[in-house]
Order: sequence, then C-alpha cells, then structure tokens
Amino acid sequence: MFVYMSKKIAIPKQSNVTCISWNHASGYIAVGGEDGMLKVLKLESAGGGGNLSMNLSLEGHTGQLAVATWNEVFQKLTTSDEHGVIIVWMLYKGSWYEEMINNRNKSTVTSMAWGSDGQKICIAYEDGAVIVGSVDGSRVWGKDIKGPGLRAVQWSPDNSLLLFALSNGELHLYDEQGNFTMPVAKNGVTGSMDIVSMDWYSGRGPANRPVLLISYKNGILLLMRSCTEEDSVVVETNMTIIDCHWNHNGTVLAAAGYTQDQANAVQFFSAYGEHIRTLRVPAGSMRALCWERRSLRLAIAIDSFIYFANVKPDHKYAFYGNTLAYVSSNETVTFFDTITHQSWINHIPDVIDMCGVDEYCVIATSNMLIISNQQGIQCDAKSISIPVAYVTINSKAIAVAASKESFLIWRFSTPSRPRINEQLYHADGLPVTGDGGFLDDAICCITCSDSHLLIGRHSGTILLFSLVNFKKITSININTKPYKLGLNSNSSKFFVIDQGGSLYMLDTDMANNVSVGQAVRRDAWAARWAADGARALAVAEKARLYVVRDAEPEEPLQMQGYLCKFKELEITMALLDNITDKCTPQHIVRVEVKSLRDTRQLIEKVGLKEAENFIKDNPHPQLWLLLAEAALKNFESESALETAEAAFVRRNDYAGIRFVARVNALHSNALKKAEICAYFKDFDAAEKIYLDEDRRDLAIALRKRLGHWFRVVELLKLSVNASEAQVKQAYTHIGDYYLDRQNWTGAIEYYTMSNNNEGLKKCYMALEDNESLSKLMAGSPRLQKDGLAKQMYMDEKSDVSNQMPSIQAITQLKESGKTMQAAAMAFQLANIEASKRASPSRIKKLYILAGHLYTQCSVEGARGREAARSYRAGGAQHWLRLAAARARGPARPDAALRAAARLAAAAAQLHRAQLLQVWCTVASIAIQARAFDLCSQAFIKLEALDPEVFENLAIEIFTRCKPKDAKGTKVECPQCNISMPDWAGACPGCGAEAAACAVSARRLPARAWRCAHCAARAAPHELVLRHACPVCHAPRP
Repeated sequence: MFVYMSKKIAIPKQSNVTCISWNHASGYIAVGGEDGMLKVLKLESAGGGGNLSMNLSLEGHTGQLAVATWNEVFQKLTTSDEHGVIIVWMLYKGSWYEEMINNRNKSTVTSMAWGSDGQKICIAYEDGAVIVGSVDGSRVWGKDIKGPGLRAVQWSPDNSLLLFALSNGELHLYDEQGNFTMPVAKNGVTGSMDIVSMDWYSGRGPANRPVLLISYKNGILLLMRSCTEEDSVVVETNMTIIDCHWNHNGTVLAAAGYTQDQANAVQFFSAYGEHIRTLRVPAGSMRALCWERRSLRLAIAIDSFIYFANVKPDHKYAFYGNTLAYVSSNETVTFFDTITHQSWINHIPDVIDMCGVDEYCVIATSNMLIISNQQGIQCDAKSISIPVAYVTINSKAIAVAASKESFLIWRFSTPSRPRINEQLYHADGLPVTGDGGFLDDAICCITCSDSHLLIGRHSGTILLFSLVNFKKITSININTKPYKLGLNSNSSKFFVIDQGGSLYMLDTDMANNVSVGQAVRRDAWAARWAADGARALAVAEKARLYVVRDAEPEEPLQMQGYLCKFKELEITMALLDNITDKCTPQHIVRVEVKSLRDTRQLIEKVGLKEAENFIKDNPHPQLWLLLAEAALKNFESESALETAEAAFVRRNDYAGIRFVARVNALHSNALKKAEICAYFKDFDAAEKIYLDEDRRDLAIALRKRLGHWFRVVELLKLSVNASEAQVKQAYTHIGDYYLDRQNWTGAIEYYTMSNNNEGLKKCYMALEDNESLSKLMAGSPRLQKDGLAKQMYMDEKSDVSNQMPSIQAITQLKESGKTMQAAAMAFQLANIEASKRASPSRIKKLYILAGHLYTQCSVEGARGREAARSYRAGGAQHWLRLAAARARGPARPDAALRAAARLAAAAAQLHRAQLLQVWCTVASIAIQARAFDLCSQAFIKLEALDPEVFENLAIEIFTRCKPKDAKGTKVECPQCNISMPDWAGACPGCGAEAAACAVSARRLPARAWRCAHCAARAAPHELVLRHACPVCHAPRP
C-alpha cells in the first residue's frame, strides 16, 4: 500500500481538535475540540481533494470534547466532554438535534462503544462506573468496577462480551449483563502499562487472523485472535502511541504517535504485525486518527487542523489480454472481459498475489499456484510448500513465485508445450539443494520479462538473473528497500520504486557498484512500461499520471485508478477502489498520451501534411495508423490515398497497403467510399452505397464475408439474378447458426429448405427423433453404398467359416492380402482354444494377433469394433495368466490379490469354458490373502457352476471365517469417496473401475503410459527395462 498527504482543513478560531470519528455508513466526520467545539463535516469526493459538502456546528457542550462515537445502524452521534456531559445527536432534515442529554456529575467519560448491531451503548467512566443503555435512551444496567479506574471499553463482535481496560493496564472481561467472566492474560506484555485504545474488529475474516487490538502508550501493540488466546502477536512500534485503529476489513492497522525526536508519524501494520509503511505527518500536538468507510482515506487531528491522507491499497489484480482479474471477496476471483463485458467468477479462497500476461494469469494461494486463461478456466496448477508472497509471469509460460527466503521458477504446461520442470532457489540464486542462501535479507518484490528476472531484497540489493540459462548477471544496491520493480519490453531498462515512493530508471547492462543516480520522480506508487516501446513509462504519482520518456516527463494527467496496460499510446486503468458489487465498463478508463492527442488535434484543425511532419519527428506505429485512417476518411482530397499508403508502409501494415491498392483500382468514388466504410466497420452505410449504385452483388458479397446470412437471404430475395445454389448456401449457414445455439427446431427448418441431410441427421439425433431419422436414412443415397459394404463383409466372414482355423491358414490368408479374413480366423481359433481350456498365454497371443490384423485393415466401421473386442479379450487372458502365475509362484499375497481382483473384474470377457478356472484361481488367492469378501464372491460363482463340488467346501470355509476382508490399506473412490481396499479393481459403491498397471496390477494415477494399440496402461517405472507393451507386445515409441 501507499499513503500520501492530500488535504488539510483548518478549524475556525484555532480550536485544538481533541477527538475525531468517521461514520462509515454515511461519510459524516464528527470533530470535537476545546471549549465545547463540535462539528460535523462531509467531503464531496472520494479522492480526498473535494470541498466540504457539510460543515455544521453543534451547540450543547461547554467543556473540551473527550469522546465521539457513531451508531452507524441508527445514524446517531454520541459525544461526551470533560465535565461528563453526554449528548446523543440525531439528523433530521439536514440538521442535527439533541435527542438525549445525560450528566452523571461525578466523573468524566473515558470511553464509549456502541455494539455492532447498534442496540446498546457501553459508557466507561474514569472512576470505574459503567452504564449500559439502549438505543432508545433507557438504562439497561449499571455497575461500579473496583480498582484504579477505566480507560477503554469494547464490545465483542457478537455483542455478548464487554472488554474493559483498567488504568493500570489490566484487562477484564464481562458478559453482556455485567457479570465478571475472567481477567485477560496479556501474553508477551509484562508490567503495568498505560492502555491508550482498544479496537475489536467485528467483521468477517480468516479464523487465524487477529481481530482484537490493544495499544499501549509506550509503543507496544498487542494483537489477539480472542480473549482466551495463549499466543498473542506483540509489535514494538518504537514510538509513543496516541491512537490506533483497524481499517474497514481488519487487514491493516494504523498507529499514530511520535518518535523519540518528537516527530509525528503514522505507522501501518498488517493484521499479523508485519510493518507495511510509515507516514510522516506535520509537527504539532496529534490527538486522534480515524479511517474512512473503505479505508481509502485517513483523517488525522493535529492542533487545530484535520489532515487527510490518501491510501492506495495493494489490490490483488492482474490485467492480461483484454481481461481484468481481481479478488472480489475473501473466497472469489472475478474475471472481467473489457471488450465483451462478460464476467466469470471462480471460487479461489485465500489469494495472496496474482499476475498476468498475454493469455495466462498466475494466482498464488496459501498452498497452490493456479494458471488461468482469459475466461478464468484453470489450465494448470501446482501444490507448493513455500509460503508464497509474490508471483510474476512472462509470455514464455514461465511463472516465478517467491517467499521471503526463496523463489520457485515453474515452467507450466500449455496446449503447445507440456510442463517441463520447476526449480527452487534461495534468495541469492543458489539452488535449495546446495549450500547458501541469506535468510536475513528477505525478498520484498519480484518481476520478470521473457529473458530476465529481477529480485528485490530488504537491504536494497536488486539481483538480475537470466531466464534463458538461469545465471546471475549482476546485482545493484539502491541503499533503500524496493517496493515495486518492472522490466521494459526488450529488457534493456527497469524501474525501481522504493518504500518512500522515489522512482529510479536503470539499465540492465550496468555493472556492479555503479551509482544509481537521482530519482526520476517522487511520491510514485505504481508504474508500467509500454508494451510496444522500450522508452515510455507510465508513472502514478499521488493523484497524477505522468508519461516519462527517457527520464523526461510529459504533462501530467488525472490519475483515476490502477494501471493495467500501456499500449498503442493508450493507458488503461481500472477503478478498483470503486468496485463494490461487480465490475462494469464504467470501471475501465482509457487515457491517451500527449503525442496521440496532439496528432489528433493537428489532423482535425491543421491538416494531414503538418500531422505527417509531426509524426516523422515523433514516430510510433499508432500515430501512423491514425494518419492513415484520417487520410482514408478524406480520400477525395488530393494525394490522400498516397498519404494513407505511405503511412501503412511506415507501420509495416501489409494488409493496409493491399487495401489502399484495392481502393485505388476502383474508378467510382462511391464504390471507394463503400470500401472505406466497410474498413471502418460501418457496414450498413457500405451496403446502402452498393444498393444505391445498383451493385447488389457487392452488398451480398460483403454480408457473406461478415457471416450475416439472414441479411444475405433478404438481399437474395430482392435480387432477380439469385441462383438456387446461393439460396441453399445461405439457408445452410443459417441452419448452422441455430445448430451452434442448440435451437434444433430452427435448424431443422432451414436444413430442410436447403436439403442438407447431414445437418438434419445431427438435429434428429440430438432430439432423439428416431422415426424422422429412419425416414431420412431410408431416402439417403449412401444407404445402398453402406449396405453393399456390409454384404461384402458378411461374404468375407462366410468364406472364413468354411475353412478349418489354423496358424498355417492364417498365414496364407495374410500373405494373399486377405487380412480381414485372416483376422477373423485368428479370433475364431482363439475361441476354439479357449473352449478347450488351453494355456491362457497361447489364447492371449491369438486374440492379440487378431487385434493386430484387424488394426492393419483399411476398412472402418464394424472392423474397428472387432479390433477393440479382440484386444479386450486378449487383456482378460493376460489377467488370467498373471493371476494363475502369482497363485502358483512365490509372489506376495497382496500382489497376487491385486491380480485376482483384476481377473474378477475381467471375467465377463473370458470364454465360458474358462470360468471354472477363473473363479478357482480367484478363490485360492483370496483364501491365502484372507480376503474372504472376495472369496465369498468367487464361491457364489463356483456354486452356480458346480454346486455339488463347491457347496460343502463353501460351508466349511465360511463357518470358520466371516466373509469380510482382512484389514489393510484403504483408498477413497474418486467418484463417490467410499473407502475400499487398495487392491480392489472396482468401487463397491458406484462400480467405477480404476485403471491398473498391466505389469503389477496396481492402481494408476490419471497420467500414466497407455498403449496406442491395445489401450493397456502401465506405470512408467515398470517400463524401464521393457521395450514393448506388456499385453500386446507392440514396440514402444
């Protein structure tokens, strides 16, 4: 975040301000001071630079104001002075009136606090008296707290507890009825210390974030998650604290005080106690501070003045392509397309940082790095173990994530390139696996381009690395903590903004220990290089925007938001501070730089020749385009088209050069004007000119190029020369339009008019209109061709059935070119061998042979299905062979059990004659591994095959053992999350089958090797010594 002073308001009669309070709901500011001075102010604009829209004085107090607090629910102001007089004010028709007055006449009020629901107020007196009243003015209860007196009071977020700070620094907790609950332990704070203020944040936030703030006069801040917390965060501010408050969302706290040299300062800390920034404020007697509604401003009371400081929070956002991605709540990220104005909202909790370029955006959460495209669709993700604080990305698909001590370079996957690798480095550039790494000099900012990486550290050292071969190029020390970094488009220069707001521009090729030089700008809080130029830099300085070229700034512009893009002499900004609900086009602001504005004025007010001379002195492709377009609009003037052609040549625009040549070739000025209108996308005007010139053919051609087929049909109906083919073509495209939008009825209407049977087929299939589909296919000319192919296939099968299947016959058929017949015979021979209960290895080879032969056939259709069926049958024989081998061999029980489970799942693919062998094998392995549930399933199948043999054996086994599997490793089904054994082939709940390694029968992850022929899968480490598929033995690529 960045903070700077923006406005000062003087209180009349030089009355010193003693208290100040900002109403977050309505924007009113209550200002109390000496001699009963009480004012209610309101600023016009949210920028802090506007005039006062309300400045009312409230009469009623006679002494110095001590406390002022707002009831934001009921819009009431409660104030108290040094005499103990309490007044409740209400707004009625633009004026403030006294609603209630109370004076205890015994002691002064030290603190007042309304509950978050606005129903009750707690008033704490200096002598220890406590009064709790309701919003209607009635007294709920009162109590005297014995002791040294009270200094502050706060309601808990749920309004069920009251926390009192005593004058001796003790903290006491009471319930809402005034009953003492417990003393609050001040962990990490010892001794009796004077408490200045307390603030208990009542909004929503992460459970581990502190919400209770207790500030001590000696400069200590105590941050607690609850009153019963054992571990508190203790912050040493090294100054005497005067006041301290949370911002609107409880993420930042501001502590006002003065240092040992009596210099006033406001320090900002995160909710976890990390120092963010220090704001130096004018000298004087500082009494109070308060936040504005959205924490974009801070009001500070010093002497008889109120100073306003503007706060620019570090919004988590990224602009890439035409998409603005920003954190819209604690758990969501919104992706807004600035061209189509569409929004996509993704649930991504705990976003820490984000950065985008071109097509991709990297989002860092507490434990993940997420790559998203311009529609917010996740393209890649990676779990991380380091506490990431900063991320950056370049157009080469490289993302860099950095914590305070190390950084990770991740080459993420894209559609054109799989993920390559990732490497973790210490802050000094040494790999984490090696020695080194200076943990005392933390990383504070990073940035990268396509070729370079910049790492900024707390000591002021900036490390420059090459991303091409990753080596350290140089290091530069600016002797101050860097805040933001940025590399230009060709990585020849970079900027540094330090913690104080000074901006430096440096060369990447400068050697070590070279003087940094003078700061280019002061009070800068953001900057962005031009994407299409290496010299221009847009700089946000306070509320102004500067464009700097070679360290020379142009005239400033009004800064309206956060920098997003600087391209084509146009700066795009996002009004992130103004987005409350959802992003709209009004939140995107585009500003032209001075050279573009000047060129536009020269063209409009002087002429093309003068504008051309100006552009020659200030060349830029966007300026040449502006000149070319202006010349085209004035094409009738002398040498206008020559000027346009020269401008297109200067910007290397070949399409523009061809367009000017095409316009020059036309002899009619009307047709030239029509072409130029079409160039500027004024298609209706171009069509009107074509029709007026009786060139309906050109109007139709224009609409065809644009894909405006409805208008094409209208024009064809008006044309006397329209052919039937043209009309059918238009109807077909309209049908495609409806088909893309799943408007099947509309598509059928236009496909029918164009006689497009393929389109009608798609529509009928989508509507499941089988009757219409059958009628359509019956009249299709392809039906006879398909029937002929089917008859040929059946004839080939009948020829095979007439021969005795054998290996020799298969070889002869293959050599004679009858590959399909050879495949069918191989499959038939495999079935015969399976019926004879031959070796599973031999049967498997025959099925695989049939699959290979089917694959070699060039005929599609049914033969493709035959190949898949052959490979499935071969895979089932593979599991039978593997399970039988493990049942007989010395394999471990769990390894045999995995094979048995896979065999049971593939039993349906085996020949009926093999089922007895299958279930005997499964039952035998299950008994040895004590998997009696699987054994019970096997015996159910065996009893159905031969009840006389297996019924008594089943009774004998299951009277001794319950049909339950022994305890072992469990896994969760990814579909239904039901727990199941790790050897199970299918989920018992949903029946989903998990992919298995063909070598070990273990479960496989989503990404594993897959055979291109038989679709068998295997773990990569099982294929180290194998050069072929373990099932079909096809060579691996």
